Amino acid sequence: MPSGGLKTTFFNRFLFTISIRSRLLLYFIFLIMLPTSIISVTIYNKSTDIITHKINSSLEEKLNIIASNITQKFQAVNNTSSEIYLNSDLIRILSSQRPSDTTGIISEMSNMDKLLSNYTVTNNAQDLLLPRIYLFNRPEYLLHSFTNKVSDLSLIEKEKWYMQLPNRAEYTIVGLDEVVVSSVKIKTIKIAKRLFGLDDMSIKFSGVLTVDIGADYFNTILDQSKPTIGSSTFIIDVNKSIIISSDDTLLGTVFEPNKRDNILSAYERIEPLNWTLVSLTPMNELNGELIAFKKVIYTVIVVCGILALLMALFLSENISYPIRKLVKSMRVVQRGNFDITLEYKRNDEFAYLFHSYTKMVRDIKELIDKLYVSEVMKKEAELKALQAQINPHFLYNTLDSVNWMALELNATRISTMVTSLSNFFRYSLSKGETIISLREEKLQVESYLIIQKIRFQEKLDYSIYFASDILDNLTVKLILQPIVENAILHGINKIRGKGMIVITGSKSDSIIEIRVSDNGVGADIDELNSIVDNRSHSASFALKNVNERIKYYFGSEFGIRFCSNEDEGITVIVRFPAVKTMEGLYVNNDHSG
Repeated sequence: MPSGGLKTTFFNRFLFTISIRSRLLLYFIFLIMLPTSIISVTIYNKSTDIITHKINSSLEEKLNIIASNITQKFQAVNNTSSEIYLNSDLIRILSSQRPSDTTGIISEMSNMDKLLSNYTVTNNAQDLLLPRIYLFNRPEYLLHSFTNKVSDLSLIEKEKWYMQLPNRAEYTIVGLDEVVVSSVKIKTIKIAKRLFGLDDMSIKFSGVLTVDIGADYFNTILDQSKPTIGSSTFIIDVNKSIIISSDDTLLGTVFEPNKRDNILSAYERIEPLNWTLVSLTPMNELNGELIAFKKVIYTVIVVCGILALLMALFLSENISYPIRKLVKSMRVVQRGNFDITLEYKRNDEFAYLFHSYTKMVRDIKELIDKLYVSEVMKKEAELKALQAQINPHFLYNTLDSVNWMALELNATRISTMVTSLSNFFRYSLSKGETIISLREEKLQVESYLIIQKIRFQEKLDYSIYFASDILDNLTVKLILQPIVENAILHGINKIRGKGMIVITGSKSDSIIEIRVSDNGVGADIDELNSIVDNRSHSASFALKNVNERIKYYFGSEFGIRFCSNEDEGITVIVRFPAVKTMEGLYVNNDHSG
């Protein structure tokens, strides 16, 4: 024999003779999935924390620098506006009364235009600085167009920002605006402050100074400080409205951070301006190295997972094979076939289990055979003994004589009762047959109810309806009368009002279902079902006998079941297959007698 074959034989002998516990330990030594996954995930999480912390620190530092530059820019603009405000020529104009002639008006406008021109920058959109003055009570300014830096206050006094402008402040940020320079529209950030006549305190208010700052200055700072190409950096005001952004589509929209996933968000408050600097950066752009590392981790986990899966499949197949074989055999036994043969060539714990199981099945088969024969003979003896107690001809002749005597005495109720009793016994005996038609079973229970109706008078009423297409089907004899009797004794007999029993029969999907409902006092449904299922030690032999006989002749899936009515009382449901010949029965009733 080749050395390879010897190794294989030795391996098989070793593998299939050790215990299952040892085999499991041997297999799981090779399962590296768990430690590999734990180590990989731990390393990845730690690396993610470190890289994320560094990224956050870098973003915070950049945002802090941006905030500082913006604050400095507005401070410089404020200084410029202060220089303009404190100019002696402007103070004189603000502290003087309105000129009375056109020459004075033009001179005043020219002086202020010259002053503002010294601080105006319009040749570069990024460095744009455009100061303007709006004086109170100067409607004549509107008649002259030689300057766009000086105008009457009426041009802005209906603006919302003007009406909200505080009296005393260094400057107030009005918000986003737009100016036209050399026929080109340029977006700006406008600031404003009120002007007063500093040399004449009797003049309460003189005008407003506004300064437009090019928005490109801020956009340039934001773009130059973006962490990645795909980052978005912008400024929002107290209402979370975006007021500065290089993306014009975002201007004026409301920032909603809760709708942004897989984005690293960073914020920096610009306290003097009451603004918030926002930076949104896609995580996949920040974590370039981390993503590469993640791919390596995933590759390791996938490879280890494949190896672990192959080992687990081998392990499960090796151990589950005998178990599946045993389960398959159990299913055969469950269907009633006890003639099984199990072969198992391995020498482990399953070998002992298979041997013990096979012996147990053989022992059970012998016991069932003995018990079955014993039970059949017992039931036959009981039924024949019961039938032997009654001489049918003598009984029928006697009842017929009683009926004629009742008719001679004009006792119709007695006649009806005797006739029903005669029919009841005739259908009950059924010439000794165990299987009768459903028509006969219906007449038998109807005869019983006629007798009970006479007995209880107004206390009892009943209704019987069977679909015409089920009357020729076969059923086990005497299954409805015990149920009706139980309903009368334990349900209707205990109520004060009129009792009602309703019996209906129908067929659905080759299954006949008979429902016996009463309006009695009711009972514990679970207890009743446990009685018929032999899960209770109750002495209700009749109900258990009905259920057992139905199962015996029609199969274990059929029988009787109790359920509660919606209003009051109980309904008993009897189910058995719709068959019209003896060959359709579950068992071959050779002993039916």
